[in-house]
Amino acid sequence: MTIPDAGAAISSSIAVSGVSGNAPSALQVGVDIKHTYRGDLVIDLIAPDGTAYRLKNSSSSDSADNVITTYTVNASSEVANGTWKLQVRDVYSADTGYIDAWSLQF
Repeated sequence: MTIPDAGAAISSSIAVSGVSGNAPSALQVGVDIKHTYRGDLVIDLIAPDGTAYRLKNSSSSDSADNVITTYTVNASSEVANGTWKLQVRDVYSADTGYIDAWSLQF
């Protein structure tokens, strides 16, 4: 999924079902985003109820390529089942990229 250069945020969804109760306090969010200047990116995890969890802020001094990492989120107040979204926004112009993959580990 292509991330618009200095444009609107995009969201990629994962539907979760068959998990009883709430999400864990150490929800693992695997992120694989290819981008030529990762400091441009703001990344949020959006819970099924619309609550946003900031995974990464933009940083004009972070000129490295790509965001390939696992974030840990305390999502214990969220029901596990439902549609979770990874929302990504490129806040600066000139560099481009795309969401290659992402995952949730309950």
